[in-house]
Amino acid sequence: MAPQKLEQIINSIDRLRPMPSSVERIIRALDNPMSTASLISEYIGLDQALAATILQMANTAALGYGPSCTSLDDAVMRLGFKRIKTIVFGAAASGPLNHRLPGYRYGAGDLWNHSVACAASAQWISRALRYPNPEEAYVAGLLHDIGKLILDQFVLADYYQIIQLMHRRRLRLWQVEEELFGVNHAGVGGMASQKWHFPENLVDAIQYHHAPSLAVYNQKLASIINVANAFATRDAIGLADPEGKFVHPEALRVLQLDEKAVERMRSEQEMSLQTGSART
Repeated sequence: MAPQKLEQIINSIDRLRPMPSSVERIIRALDNPMSTASLISEYIGLDQALAATILQMANTAALGYGPSCTSLDDAVMRLGFKRIKTIVFGAAASGPLNHRLPGYRYGAGDLWNHSVACAASAQWISRALRYPNPEEAYVAGLLHDIGKLILDQFVLADYYQIIQLMHRRRLRLWQVEEELFGVNHAGVGGMASQKWHFPENLVDAIQYHHAPSLAVYNQKLASIINVANAFATRDAIGLADPEGKFVHPEALRVLQLDEKAVERMRSEQEMSLQTGSART
């Protein structure tokens, strides 16, 4: 590992733009137990595009069984704070995660598609295991690979060395990143999410989704993302990982699952997503 590369990566994180003030304001308000629906709708109303998305989602949620939702106050009440938080994070992430990442061999939209697949899997798994906050799992799955946005330029520079190490030594992509750079994309994502003042549970899940037993605040959430990432890997198009579907043994221990249970869940989840019941 070259120390100067790690320093360059940390400098890249330090130079990141802050989270848009409108998004940060809404997230902080949603995390404040004293916040009212009126306050949340007021903040949402300052972002025209987000307001339109919230109204659209609220009317979609009604599925024709209720009156049309025409005010942000009604939309916030109908969706609830947890779902609003999911939508806000998704709206903030959709732009960057749609970018082309040549180092990871992601075309435009590929990382976003994988992230959404992981998010849907995480939400389904959390419900199956009765995790108390499926929306939190969805957000963690959606954002788990944000570190790749920063690390991509370094992966591109060392692409052929990475490929050789992965295949010659049967290392996983994140392990090669650690060996070459001193940090993997999950660690970079954790540092970036700290800079953006994400909640501790979310930082933990992003930073340790490849090593969930190291999570400080919520090993269960990090373990759910580890399993969800393995489920969603078959949908990924980017840099080929020979062990891409790997579920960490520590994730199984934390979630009290065995390999047979995981395979059963994988099959059940695929059937559920095919019938469109994952986000109901």
